[in-house]
Amino acid sequence: MRNSQVLARLRADKPVMMTNISMGINTLGVELAGKIGFHAIWLDMEHRSFTWREMESLIMAARLGGADAMVRIRKQEGYATFLRPLQEGAAGMMIPHVRSAEEAARWVEYGKYGPVGRRGLENVMRDSDISLVDTATYVEHAVKETFLALQIEDVEAVEAVDEIAAVPGFEILFAGPGDLSNGYGVLGQMRHPKVMAAIEKVAAAAAKHGKWWGLPVTSVDEAAEFAKMGGRFFNLGSDFGWVRSGLMQTRDAFIEKFGDIATSDNAIGNTY
Repeated sequence: MRNSQVLARLRADKPVMMTNISMGINTLGVELAGKIGFHAIWLDMEHRSFTWREMESLIMAARLGGADAMVRIRKQEGYATFLRPLQEGAAGMMIPHVRSAEEAARWVEYGKYGPVGRRGLENVMRDSDISLVDTATYVEHAVKETFLALQIEDVEAVEAVDEIAAVPGFEILFAGPGDLSNGYGVLGQMRHPKVMAAIEKVAAAAAKHGKWWGLPVTSVDEAAEFAKMGGRFFNLGSDFGWVRSGLMQTRDAFIEKFGDIATSDNAIGNTY
């Protein structure tokens, strides 16, 4: 069975370098990111239309590249499907918009085997080496080497973050600056003082209750600043962002050299 890179680094008090690769069924990109050295790949089902079979392929690609797969679930699909990424070999699960301690406890119950939670036993899937280890060893390993990241991205979640962080059985608080900026009425200002104050509350609650915490960052330098506040779990960029920035850089270089580009109805904002 595979040990979690994320948990190994967190337990050693080292920062985690994760990236979001969710722009289509990009198994090669997922594997590449792992082989380059990213510790975890964030695979997003909340905002993407992946089927479960497609998600299985992405998780396998992460494992082949040597990275942890972390899947952000669709909450409305509930218990029966919550387990599937873990069974397919994901190292972690991210749950969006956790707003109360009661909800946090429910996700721990769903996602962790006893004595921590009450996850339903299945020992013939990829996370148990397809039943090639004994059940007791598998369950012990699953409790130790899988992680739950609960997203704090609503005003009411910030107000309850101390109670949420006190819930036993999960590992990571993950602040969501984008949704927090919307909730605090400063849309898009993800480093606004109101948002920063919320992040500071997340950091304080994590420190108080022995949880790790993190958030998306725009650069390694920004990650270093949040590391000074105790943050250790960072997402840096996405495949969409890299493709977008690369295309725009090439377009701008072309315009600088040749003066214009052919304009089409699809070239949004590109009427030079």
